[in-house]
Amino acid sequence: MAAGKTGPYRRLWRDWLLKYRGLIAVGVFAMLIGAITSAGYAKGIQLVMQGFENADPDVIWWGPLTILLLTSTKAACTYFFQTRTNTALVNAETDLQKAMHKKLVYADLARLQNESSTALATRFTADIMLARTAVIQIFGGLSSVLIIIATVAVMLTIDWLITLTLVLVFSLAVLPVNRIGARIHKVSRSTQDDLAAMTGDVSEALSGIRMARTYQLEDYLTNTAKTVFNRLLLLKQRLIRLEAQLSPMMEALSGAAIAALLVIVAWRLSNGGATLADFMALMAGLGVISQPARNLGKTFAAARQGEAALDRIFEIIDLENTITDAGDAVEMARAKGAISFQNLTFAYPDGKTALNGINLEIPAGKTVAFVGRSGAGKSTIFNLLPRLYDATSGEILIDGVNIRSVSQVSLRQQIAVVGQDSVLLSGSVGQNIAFGKVGSVHKDIVAAAKSAAADGFIMALPDGYDSKITSGGTTFSGGEKQRLSIARAMLRDAPILLLDEPTSALDAESEAAIRDALARLSKGRTTLIIAHRLATIMDADMIVVLDQGKISETGTHAELLENGGIYAELYRLQFGG
Repeated sequence: MAAGKTGPYRRLWRDWLLKYRGLIAVGVFAMLIGAITSAGYAKGIQLVMQGFENADPDVIWWGPLTILLLTSTKAACTYFFQTRTNTALVNAETDLQKAMHKKLVYADLARLQNESSTALATRFTADIMLARTAVIQIFGGLSSVLIIIATVAVMLTIDWLITLTLVLVFSLAVLPVNRIGARIHKVSRSTQDDLAAMTGDVSEALSGIRMARTYQLEDYLTNTAKTVFNRLLLLKQRLIRLEAQLSPMMEALSGAAIAALLVIVAWRLSNGGATLADFMALMAGLGVISQPARNLGKTFAAARQGEAALDRIFEIIDLENTITDAGDAVEMARAKGAISFQNLTFAYPDGKTALNGINLEIPAGKTVAFVGRSGAGKSTIFNLLPRLYDATSGEILIDGVNIRSVSQVSLRQQIAVVGQDSVLLSGSVGQNIAFGKVGSVHKDIVAAAKSAAADGFIMALPDGYDSKITSGGTTFSGGEKQRLSIARAMLRDAPILLLDEPTSALDAESEAAIRDALARLSKGRTTLIIAHRLATIMDADMIVVLDQGKISETGTHAELLENGGIYAELYRLQFGG
C-alpha cells in the first residue's frame, strides 16, 4: 500500500516495527511504570507535608525513603525504556536500508537515471537518521503524555477544580502547535530534497575536479555551490524559527498555569477549601508535568520532520518496475545467437525518440559493428537487447524467440558485456572475475584470466587472485581493469557478446593486448560492437551505420567506403582521406 494511503508512521509500525513488538512492549511497560512513578511525586509530597503538619515523627525516615524509591524506580524504568525501544528502532532502520538497497538494485534503469546516486544515498543516511530520531522523540513524547496523564490523575484526587483549570490552560496550545507542525512538515520535506541535491552537486564537483582545475572552473563551481548552500541555509533558518516558536509557547503556558494555580490556591486557602499540603502537592505535580509538556512541542516538530523523511524513504520502497517477466515467461535455453530487430522503436520517458523503425537481421556467430554520430542510437540498442529498457514498439528476437516471452534471468545469461568503463566491485580479484558465472571454480577463473592476458599482472599482486580490490578498482590501470572485465566475459561463456567502446580509453600497447584478447573472446559468438574508432571494426562481418535513430546504411568496410555515405565521411575524418 502506498504511503499516500497509509500514514507513514502507521506504515512504519505495521511493516517494520511490529516484528520487534516484544522489545517495544518491554520498553512501553517500563515507560508506563516510570510515568506512574513520576506521578507519585505529587502524592508523595502531599503525604510528607501532611506528616509534617500532623507532627508525625516517623516522617523523618519514611519521607526520604519514599522519594529515593520513586527516583530509583524511575531511573531503572528509563534505562529499560531507552535500551529496548532504541534496539527495536536500529533493527528496523537496518531493515529499511536493506529494503531500499534491494529495491534500487532491481529498479528499472530509467528510474535510477532520474536521480543521482549520491542524492539517492542521502535517503540511506540523512533521511533514515532523521526518521529514527523522530521516532525516538515520539516514544519520548508518549512517555511525556503518560506522565502527564498519570500526574493529572493524581492531582485530581488532591483538588479536581484546580487540576481541571491547569488542564484547560495547557489545552490552549493544541491549535497553534498543530499549525506550526504542518508548516514544519512542508519546510522539512523541502530541506531534505535540497540536501540530496546539494550532496549530488558536491559529489559531481569533486569527481570532476581535474577537469575543473584544468579549465579554471573553480569560481563557477564555487558560485553554483553557494547558490545551493544559501537556499539550504534559508530553509534551515526557517525551520529553526518554526521550532523555536514551540518551546516559548509551552513555557508561557507553564507560567500561566503556575499563576492560575497561585490565584486559585490563595482563594481556596482563604476560605479553608485547601491545605498547605494540597498546595505543595499540586505545585510538585505541576513541576512534574511542566517539562513533559514543554517536550511535547519538540516532539511534535520532530515528528513532522520524520514524517517528511519517511515519505522520501517509502518513495524508494514503493518503486514499481515496468520491466517485468510476462506471466507465462519461459526459461531460454542456450541460444545460438541469431538476433532480429523488427520495426524497433524506442522513446525515452522525456519523449525523445532514440530509435525509429529499426529492421536488422544478425546471423548467429557474426560480428556486427554499430557506428554513427553521438546520439544516433547505438547505446540504446545495447540497452534494449538485455531488456534494461523495453522497446516502445517492435520486437527483438533471439533465435526467433521474442525476448519479452522469456525470463529476464535466462535472457541475460545469454549475454556478456565489455564496456569502455570497466566496473570492479569491492572484493577480491578472483571474485570480480567470478561475477561472470556463479559457482565458478578457481581453475576456471584462472583459465579465463589467462585468455584475457590478465594472469600475469594478477600473479604479480601481493595475494594474487585473493588480492582485495578497493572501491572502483583505483589501484589498476585502465588496461588492467579492461582485461579483468574481459576475463569476466570469458568466464561467462555467453553466446552473445556486447562490446561498447572496449579500447577507447587505452594506450597503443594496452589496446593491442586488449584487441588480441577480444578476438579470442569473440570467436564463435554473435558479437555486437559499438566503436567510434573505425580501425577497430574494419574486419567486422557487417557494419551498421545509424543516423538520428534510423539505419542509414549497412555493409562491409569496403562496401561502405565505396558507397560514399556517412561511413565514408567518418572514415575520411579519422584517416585524413
